[in-house]
Amino acid sequence: MDTIEIKGVDLGGLRLDLPSEQQLAALALAWDDDANHQLCFVDTPGFFAAKRPGEYSSMLRSADLVLSKSAALSARAAKAASDCIASGRSLPLRSVKIAVRRREFLSFFGTPKENQALNTVYRPVAVLSNLLSTLEERSGSVFLIGGRQAYLAKAESNLRATFPALRIVGRSPGDFGGREDQVLRALQKASPDLVLLGSMVREKELWIPRTMRSTKSGIFLQESSIIETLAGIGRK
Repeated sequence: MDTIEIKGVDLGGLRLDLPSEQQLAALALAWDDDANHQLCFVDTPGFFAAKRPGEYSSMLRSADLVLSKSAALSARAAKAASDCIASGRSLPLRSVKIAVRRREFLSFFGTPKENQALNTVYRPVAVLSNLLSTLEERSGSVFLIGGRQAYLAKAESNLRATFPALRIVGRSPGDFGGREDQVLRALQKASPDLVLLGSMVREKELWIPRTMRSTKSGIFLQESSIIETLAGIGRK
């Protein structure tokens, strides 16, 4: 298996990806290729915002993976996918190449299974847990950005307890406190497998495409309440 083939659906010019849990786990290995990769979650308001030209729309179109996190948007995508299949057309595929040095690890996943239901809702915490579990298998690393210092420290403590083999290689509150350049230098030095971005970052998700070219890392993922959720407060 040299590539991971992920089905998707074109929804009004926006591609939504439909990976299985197995494929998401495999991506945590495949994206160990000395490049940056952005994973985006989108809901119905985000879908309509993406219809307007601008930086947000460009970000979603250039992202490596775009997942629906709302039931309404997933239902819309499922109908579009079903209509596509009923017309005799195949769903578009996103091919993800696997780094040579990581192909041996993919035997852990066995024979690739079919993608899951077309109306899947991708809960950010569940997707993150999947990625972290896989990264822990190879002592992978994560850099935390977002939230207040107290919540950030608690989130780090909980991650260490849940994923003891995972390496936390850096952290920063979301407001940066005038230290954004230092945070970027720390990212460059640490080269984490996953950069997790949460609340209080002024640019929110747009911080990722604006800055990730300045550092060579792995997967970039943003969800506004993720640090607080990992700290044990807020919605999951």
